[in-house]
Amino acid sequence: MVIANLALRFIVELVGVGALGYSAFQVGGSGPARIVLAIGAPLALIVFWAIVVAPTADSGLSQAQKDVIGTALLVATAVAVAVAGQPVAAVVFGAVVVLNWLVLVAIGPDAAAASIEAATRRTN
Repeated sequence: MVIANLALRFIVELVGVGALGYSAFQVGGSGPARIVLAIGAPLALIVFWAIVVAPTADSGLSQAQKDVIGTALLVATAVAVAVAGQPVAAVVFGAVVVLNWLVLVAIGPDAAAASIEAATRRTN
């Protein structure tokens, strides 16, 4: 269950990047600004995620803190999807994000790290 939830988290993160690009394109005005926002917003999210939120990021934060920040960013992306005119998709995405985070909290960051380590050992 731990690996499945972590895999779901990764998929949710990827969907979040795409959803942010869609939202930025929809509300980004017209012309070149729209395209710049549609590319720039997801790129900014990816860079911030890599520096601060990623499990391997050396940001000085605990994994639990990184999970909270990541969840907040994904919920903000759900809000952006709603602003872009897709309220049902926003609610569904937001619900998946929050439920996934609740499972992460329930299993704890140590269990998740141990599962990843065990899976890595099996493949080597």
